[in-house]
Amino acid sequence: MSVIRKTVCDFCLNGCNLGVIFDGYQYRVEYLTGEAPNYGRLCPRGNSASIVIDHPKRLCYPLLDGGEISWRQAIELIGEWRQSCRSDEIAVVYSRGLTEEELGIVADFARELGTGNLICGYLEPDRYLGYGLEGVRRANLDDVTGARAILLVGDVFGVSPVAAGIILNARYADKTSRLVVIDSIRTKQAGFAHQFIQVQPGTEYRALAAIAGVLDPKLKLDVDRLAEECGVERRQLEEAAVIMKSAPNGLVGAAASFGRVSNPLLHSLCAQLVALKADKPFAGFAEAFVPEGKVSFGQFYQQIAQGKIRLVFWFGGLYPYSYPEVLPELSKVQFRVATSIFRFNYALPGLLLPVPSEFEKAGQGDTLWRRVVREPVASPVSGSRTIAEICGAVAGRIGAGSTGETPRFSLERMLELLTADRRQTESEGYLLIGERLAIGLGEFFDSEDEILLNPTDARKLEVKDSDIVVVKSQTGEQRFGVRVSSAVRAGVAAVGVDVHKNRRLFSVKFDDATGIATIPPAKVEIWRVQE
Repeated sequence: MSVIRKTVCDFCLNGCNLGVIFDGYQYRVEYLTGEAPNYGRLCPRGNSASIVIDHPKRLCYPLLDGGEISWRQAIELIGEWRQSCRSDEIAVVYSRGLTEEELGIVADFARELGTGNLICGYLEPDRYLGYGLEGVRRANLDDVTGARAILLVGDVFGVSPVAAGIILNARYADKTSRLVVIDSIRTKQAGFAHQFIQVQPGTEYRALAAIAGVLDPKLKLDVDRLAEECGVERRQLEEAAVIMKSAPNGLVGAAASFGRVSNPLLHSLCAQLVALKADKPFAGFAEAFVPEGKVSFGQFYQQIAQGKIRLVFWFGGLYPYSYPEVLPELSKVQFRVATSIFRFNYALPGLLLPVPSEFEKAGQGDTLWRRVVREPVASPVSGSRTIAEICGAVAGRIGAGSTGETPRFSLERMLELLTADRRQTESEGYLLIGERLAIGLGEFFDSEDEILLNPTDARKLEVKDSDIVVVKSQTGEQRFGVRVSSAVRAGVAAVGVDVHKNRRLFSVKFDDATGIATIPPAKVEIWRVQE
């Protein structure tokens, strides 16, 4: 008799309950209807979570430059590479897909190697939604269900579709409820809003700062200048401020998407500033909160450029799928060791080691609404080894260290960062932004071959729906079919960023003051393909 194994979905921080059952042929998802927060509902990723376990692209043996080798050969090779490098020439990077225990093991592994180069390699802007502004309370489920004024910045519904149901229930629970949405693209979420404020891409945090300035004039923020930089009218921001201040119960929620956010730290802190001044709780809707390392990713990149790093260990289940844009820089490193759940579509230089997926290991951690314990629902795929086994084989006995703490900011420090921030000078060309469409996993879903163009730009380019255009950025070139839509403003184009051929159009940028890495909107050229 088949047994349903209960776990918690790990694809975002909503913490949905789900069950997995093996029917003798394949693993499949079962719906657990009795518990919050999802009561049996699952998003596309949750619905297809079980395909990770026995997907045909699962990596089952070590690969060296794309060729299969044994585990014994892999460990011996790592030993040789390690012996040829000084400790300060070694970097240990970690991303999402690791349990709290595994993060501690990786931190201790870096200590055993004698390197201080411990780096968080999770570059999604939503990780900064876990940073805190002093005085702001994190929302719980009761806050959401009881909210009568909700302000959402970014595409919260796209990041956390199940949470969208909770928010919409609150939005329609009372005729006095109000929903405000701030975004650079008119997504489906905007269609539910009483007030939609469409800003220029990358300026969402400036709109939030302006709303906070209206709520508290003592902040002495230049609301008129901020509104102008966002491309909106001051009265829109004043209306949003009144909605948020007047309701007795409310919520400020934020999402931060790849290719949409120009300053992820201020995006998070300014949303929290609105929550603080409106006296409302805050929820950061993210896929993962990954703790800080000891060295910023910007410093790590700088060391690579200077030839100071010769050996990199990159721990995380989805490498190298998450960030094809960093591969050119990493190729400059002499020795590369990475862990992965899946095979890549082409031979990846270096050593790639198979590890269990989130559904094949136990772990615990925090979600948006509660602390959870995850139990394995399947045995690890044949040929994989755990992070503990890999680290132990390379460095001997490994304990549990700790990565950096998630930073908290005072109001004074946050305002200093906002004052020091300067808007980038506009340049010619189109601004390309990223959109979460497929909610996919390693290109398992939609092809995302379309680009959204405003009607004004479509006329300028002399294109219509289904025509083909070429998009060229500093880092790549890609063809797309056209979909004409007023969802984007003139001069702005949008593509899906769940597939890596599209992600390559964007490049990693670094904040000089903080070393924060982000992947902001990209300046691109667009032209029609002549038939």
